[in-house]
Amino acid sequence: MCTWESRYNLVIGTTFERKASTRLSNWLKSVRDSGERPSWMLPHIFAKLGQYWKTDKFKAISDQTKMARCSLKGGSLHTGGAKTVGTIAREMEKELGRTPIEPEVFKKTHVRKKENKSDPDVWVEERAERTFNDFHKYVTENLDSSVQLTPELSTQIWKEKVVGGTHKGRCYGLGSRNDVRRLQLGLEGIGSSRQAEALYGVQIAAMSDQITKLIAALAESERKRVAEQQSMSETVQQIKEQVMNLARRPTTSAPDDTDDESDEDDYVDLTP
Repeated sequence: MCTWESRYNLVIGTTFERKASTRLSNWLKSVRDSGERPSWMLPHIFAKLGQYWKTDKFKAISDQTKMARCSLKGGSLHTGGAKTVGTIAREMEKELGRTPIEPEVFKKTHVRKKENKSDPDVWVEERAERTFNDFHKYVTENLDSSVQLTPELSTQIWKEKVVGGTHKGRCYGLGSRNDVRRLQLGLEGIGSSRQAEALYGVQIAAMSDQITKLIAALAESERKRVAEQQSMSETVQQIKEQVMNLARRPTTSAPDDTDDESDEDDYVDLTP
């Protein structure tokens, strides 16, 4: 039902694997949290997963992953689920009719959903709440009230004044939007850095394909030039041979008129 050029196989395959992996992970987490077997899971698989989730090995992996997400220099917990921060930011832009500023996106992705609007905000982690408050504190203390807080200015303040810049090419709170390579490609929010690498691979493959075609065209042009040169040399050689053949042919001399006149002068009429 879907077709595409072969040079896009890598990026499409990578996107599918990432999306499928994320969705399956979310489904399994829902099953683990609810403790009920969904209709799409076979009973014996559900039983084996239940046993595995209770093991110390799984609990250790889960705790380690959670600590990595909450680390001061690594990523962070968020409420976006399978959606990237870039996707959520674009959805907010449609809802608000304007580009949201950095703290608005951050709060949207780091405050748990409320059952009632009057409920207090519940942040996914202490660091998220502290970072959000630090941003507003900096703006209050350092920006004049007449200065408009644009999305660009809010991102600059967030990066340089609040979270302390980037670490290993990433900035806390920006999620998928902090990948500079992806922004340069115009693919904001498209996924992990692995996918950006795949897109680079696609571009390189396309360029290699183009170079191969140019080399082939150049070789074909050279082949035609050599063939034309050879044909011309053969034609010149044929002309030379024809000229030589003409030069070797014997010539036929014309009768000598002077001899005839001499014979007439020597003739004696012997008639009496």
